[in-house]
Amino acid sequence: MVDTVAQDLSTVKEELDKVKTKYIISMTHPTSKLSNLDEDCLYVIRQRIDIDGVYHLIAAAKNIKGNCLN
Repeated sequence: MVDTVAQDLSTVKEELDKVKTKYIISMTHPTSKLSNLDEDCLYVIRQRIDIDGVYHLIAAAKNIKGNCLN
């Protein structure tokens, strides 16, 4: 089992691909249109692993004030 929460999405995808694990990614967006987000800098905020071992990941864009891990 790979813990993906709070990690950069591109890193998580590489890790899961390396161990040949299937995953599904859903994006979430803030309700406020005033948020200043970096859509190129995504990170995992929630994970669930179903009975078949498929990772269901929810990703969000990092606030533009923060630094992307890439």
